[in-house]
Amino acid sequence: MKELWQAAVNLRGSIEPADYKRYVLPIIFLRFLSLRYERRREELEGLLADPKSDYFTKDAKARARILADADEYRAAGAFIVPEKSRWSYILQHAQADTIKSILDDALELLEKTYPDKLRGLLPRIYAGSNLDREGVTGLINLFSKDIFKQDHGGEDLVGRVYEYFIGEFANSEGKRGGEYFTPVSIVRTLVAMLEPTDGVVYDPCCGAGGMFVQSDVFTKHSGRLSFIGQESKDFTYRLCRMNLFIHGIDGNIQLGSSYFNDLHADTKADYVIANPPFNDGAKGEDGWGAHRITSKDPRLDFAKRAGANGQGQPMPLAPRNANTMWMMHFLHHLRDPDGKKHSGGTAGFVMATGELSNSEVARLEVRKALVEHGYVDCIVQLTGQLFANTQIPCCLWFLSKNRGGGGGFRARKNEILFIDGRKLGTLIPGSRKQKQLSAEEVEKIASVYREFKRKGTPAEVAGFCKAATLDEIREHNYALTPGRYVGAAESDDPDEPFEDRFPHLCATLDEHFKQSAALEKQIRASLAEVAAAMGTPVIAAASNGRAR
Repeated sequence: MKELWQAAVNLRGSIEPADYKRYVLPIIFLRFLSLRYERRREELEGLLADPKSDYFTKDAKARARILADADEYRAAGAFIVPEKSRWSYILQHAQADTIKSILDDALELLEKTYPDKLRGLLPRIYAGSNLDREGVTGLINLFSKDIFKQDHGGEDLVGRVYEYFIGEFANSEGKRGGEYFTPVSIVRTLVAMLEPTDGVVYDPCCGAGGMFVQSDVFTKHSGRLSFIGQESKDFTYRLCRMNLFIHGIDGNIQLGSSYFNDLHADTKADYVIANPPFNDGAKGEDGWGAHRITSKDPRLDFAKRAGANGQGQPMPLAPRNANTMWMMHFLHHLRDPDGKKHSGGTAGFVMATGELSNSEVARLEVRKALVEHGYVDCIVQLTGQLFANTQIPCCLWFLSKNRGGGGGFRARKNEILFIDGRKLGTLIPGSRKQKQLSAEEVEKIASVYREFKRKGTPAEVAGFCKAATLDEIREHNYALTPGRYVGAAESDDPDEPFEDRFPHLCATLDEHFKQSAALEKQIRASLAEVAAAMGTPVIAAASNGRAR
């Protein structure tokens, strides 16, 4: 894989790294469609020639009719690829001066032939691009290597290459790459803890679709899951649809902002699994757009119905941070228990660690309501360096409408499971910065949560896990940082070099600085109000940070 990636990078020319994926990934997808078509055609030809097969016939016209029957291909998840869209045709013209136009025409022809499946999916961008002809020819030759041929399992290899390239493109883009790609070990942890087996899986910020792919892998492609998603960025939306297609997943994926144009407003999911943008709106002049969400938005009333917030008002929104908006969105789309077939849905999602204890009034109020109304099921804190694009440690939240039990799970409304996984994870081979969780570490985390949901309160492991009562959480003013509850391990001496811990320590300190600044701002505002009421200019001046 590395060799293929490096070979593709060497063909980039003057194209910006962030734009290069727009040209490479559709070519891989085109290669995949041709390989799947070729495999199915070879299967049919073999069946038609086999006297033991129900397809066997010596009639040339009948054979030709079957080989041209779209339903015979569709049944195997394949398309009859038009001749001028086939890889053999593309390869034949790879050296032509017009190859970029030929690629555009091939993609356009595919979309016109199968509008129900491919409309809006395949971009026609090659002819007008700065990608030189030699670069396009090189990519075509690269994906025509013998290893991609059918007798080498080429179709499966193309799928793996597509996933690998998405991850490498994300890593090369830094923070922007995190908008559409979640590290596989984090996705596998979420999936192992949620255990999606049957029902609706929903991701309102689905990126390239990795959550759906791993959920399908978890069920061993059983077909018992349906996938619903939304993505706000056009090309990422296309990436997701191509990714699902390659993996044989038929998902309902829509393009648009889940904040402001929820295109699955009526969806109630058995599993919500997501990695929303960290601290969205923190740097924007107008924040993330909270002013566009009305007080009548049903996503804000999860606690109002139960009499929270004093006067039964909808939950508040933090204007410069969308984290709690995402939480309320996830909760809104979880299926409610009905006492019969459905026992209530569960959401698992990634958040910046600072959200566990942030004291901004609106965010604290939402966190408190989620705890008091029994929705917070489990919190997992992970090590830093799991994302290639940020050193900030992340955490996993699990909100559930199954806390009352049912469906094979026990009642657990009065306790929350905390897992401190900051000591888990090792550097990815060949990387000095990025870590990953091993399969054993993923299972270590997931098994504790499974025990908590099914069997009873798991044994407390100092420094790793504890099920805390709501009273304990109230004592900590609804701070949900696992370290507050799990305590210290018997030996808490650092077992990693300082230079490895330093980025995490800096990120943690920076988060504390931000929380301190927010708290200071609130205190100064309160002092100013008191000073104004008392007519005391000295205190008012001090509240503005000017000593006298």
